Amino acid sequence: MLRIIIGQQLSVKAAATIAARVDAAMDGEATPERFLGLEDDILRGAGLSAAKVRYGRGLAEAIAGGQFDPDGLHLLDDAEALEKVTALKGFGIWSGRMYLMFSLGRPDIWPADDLGVREGVRRIRGLEDRPSIKEADALGEGWAPYRSSAALMCWHILNNAPA
Repeated sequence: MLRIIIGQQLSVKAAATIAARVDAAMDGEATPERFLGLEDDILRGAGLSAAKVRYGRGLAEAIAGGQFDPDGLHLLDDAEALEKVTALKGFGIWSGRMYLMFSLGRPDIWPADDLGVREGVRRIRGLEDRPSIKEADALGEGWAPYRSSAALMCWHILNNAPA
């Protein structure tokens, strides 16, 4: 979940670099206690913004204090799991959907609010303009109940456009 915080509004490459620095600062032991034990200066030096430090600390405190149980999310349906994740400071709908898709392996998550998904839909459907979130949401209905795979296809098309 910390990687999702790190990756918000960053390129994949930049997020990976910062995540590696944070992981190194925790000596490869990514636990809430280890994160909470790091000084803000160390986390900022690794590349986290002040807001991401706060969000990371909030996540770590919620897990360490027992208010949030990431291990129990797999027992919940998509809507319930998304509600639990987005209740955390710093986790909006996009972050929650990324967690459900990539960490919980949910097959029918459609991040219509993701710019890359919308651009991928434009290319796949041969649209002149990138669809709005509402339009992308409607277009995604045709891919249910496998919209997570469709989102992956959209990102793939975006990042690996044919010559």
